Amino acid sequence: MDDTPGRKSGASRYNPATFLESVNPVGSVYENFERELAGWDERYATAPKDHLVALCLLALEREEIVSVGYRESLMVKRLATMSLSDEVRDIIRHALLWAWKDEEMHAIYIRGAIFKLGSWPLRVRAFNRQMAGAIGGWAASVQQHVGWRAAPLSRSVASMVTKLGAVFGKVPADVCAHLVYGPFRKFCLFNVDAEQTAWLCWHRMAEISAKAKLLPANAAADFRRVQADEDRHARVFQILADSLTDNDTLVPGESADTLVQRIAEVSEFFVPRSRRRSSAHPLGSGGAVQVVQGKKLEDKLPLFRKLLEQCGIVDAVRRQAQATGKTLAQITVAIKPTFMLGYDRRDISVITDPVLVETLADFLRALGCGDVAVIEARNIYDQFYKNRNVQQVADYFGFNSPHYRVVDGSEDQVPHSYFRGMAQYTVARTWMEADFRISFGKMRSHPVELAYLTVGNVEWMGGRCDEFIFAERQAQRETAIMMLLDEFPPHFALLDAYESAADGLVGVMGCSHPKRPLRYYAGCDALAVDAVAGRHMHMRDARQSSILAAAYHWFGGGDNIRVIGCDERLSEWRHPYHNEISTLLSLLAFPVYVLGSGRGSMFLPPMDPNAFPLLQRETPSEWLGRRTMRLLLGLRCPT
Repeated sequence: MDDTPGRKSGASRYNPATFLESVNPVGSVYENFERELAGWDERYATAPKDHLVALCLLALEREEIVSVGYRESLMVKRLATMSLSDEVRDIIRHALLWAWKDEEMHAIYIRGAIFKLGSWPLRVRAFNRQMAGAIGGWAASVQQHVGWRAAPLSRSVASMVTKLGAVFGKVPADVCAHLVYGPFRKFCLFNVDAEQTAWLCWHRMAEISAKAKLLPANAAADFRRVQADEDRHARVFQILADSLTDNDTLVPGESADTLVQRIAEVSEFFVPRSRRRSSAHPLGSGGAVQVVQGKKLEDKLPLFRKLLEQCGIVDAVRRQAQATGKTLAQITVAIKPTFMLGYDRRDISVITDPVLVETLADFLRALGCGDVAVIEARNIYDQFYKNRNVQQVADYFGFNSPHYRVVDGSEDQVPHSYFRGMAQYTVARTWMEADFRISFGKMRSHPVELAYLTVGNVEWMGGRCDEFIFAERQAQRETAIMMLLDEFPPHFALLDAYESAADGLVGVMGCSHPKRPLRYYAGCDALAVDAVAGRHMHMRDARQSSILAAAYHWFGGGDNIRVIGCDERLSEWRHPYHNEISTLLSLLAFPVYVLGSGRGSMFLPPMDPNAFPLLQRETPSEWLGRRTMRLLLGLRCPT
């Protein structure tokens, strides 16, 4: 992260000479760790790879400890016990939440980096260290934040885990001294020390990586970005410690306003959206979500045209043109539909209706927009089937019109340094440079996300999606999406839920009996659009989706949504948790896909063989596995 809304000062300004000036003098934990690293310098003087591996494993375990220890559910419960106003609790909660999400990103990133360094034995070591970190983080957090009366069994187990860790040298004595239930201020002071040790570890990793060149060229820069994060975390914990008494109240003279001011000096993103000087980001802005309901299929185009005239997209385009200082004829509009998961013309439940896309483009051109681009990007299917570039799939499904040009986002990638997040390094130029961006999603269920709508629809505008799914990933899929949304958000969102929508367990891939909701959704805030549509799709809370939960963490919002038009649940919709078997398969979907799908090779729809033949002839095991999964998931073309 950067300190200002400009976001471009970079992490290189953090160095050993200035880092410790921002917090109180170091504690014993930092001093002991510094001595330990000095011993490692001597031990690995002639073995830089072993040195880097040891540091990476250590960093992974420590990042996992704090990513568990800072978890939102625990912090909310602890803050509820403190004699603070709701306003102050929310300020502290958000600061800790931002640090927690950082630490989760760091843990995933460094695990992926370790996977790039070695073979399966090293991967096993990495998983073991991450598991140890998770257990240690849980035990430490229970001891620091849960009293004996509240949870005697958890406290007993946590105490036993800590003692075993101390016996085997995993928990230093100076750390054990801090693992007690006490004032929140002392927890903050301990974490100032802990964040300093993390900073030092990442600093040493950056030095070795830059010299030894054992990892990709961007690794050293990424390590320095994490250094910057750890610095900010230490500064925030120091501010919280200075603001609280040992009775868990604010010190005299401290208030919500002064606390926000001090935290915002570290970064405005550590304070709630409503407290930031600038909160103009469209995601989380809320506002009106227009929902229109048709009566019959023949209403499809007349109703869509009426929606475009009434939903506010005209005013949004004109505002954006004015903000950029361009005329309508000079602006570029980028429309991101979804059609690359399409596999057969007989199943249009997973693609944005091409007729609607053409109608939208025609509407924009009639409004005066000079350039309209429809952009999509390749997905994992091109690793198994021929003719799967964007233009070929667009032609197959009828995405061709004189009103727009088709852009292959995979071929349009350019380097980009993101303000926040990890392991995403490029963006599609057309999406990045567009003056007005529209996410035109399709209503679909998803076994992991429950609903995959307009927010997730921008997924492929950066790196390939498979870079953020499998075990060697260095960023979670939702993090990669948030990075794109943060810097290149859609200015408007449309959701096609009219003629054919995919429900059930794997609706995101296809549906043998698609529903006909006869609806459209539209709004300036894609997150608000998805929240409303998700509720109509029987989601109890939009945060059940990891993508939407991440969006709420990054952008806030959710409190000021106004539905105009139809606000009723879809009576016949089958969400992935509609019965016990589907619920169980949904819970297993992610680990099975990541670890047991052969990098997706077992989870393939019945592709049109004439349009998209296999790249290689199926082996007997592939033939059997793919057809078994299709049968199990009910994945077949509609009849």
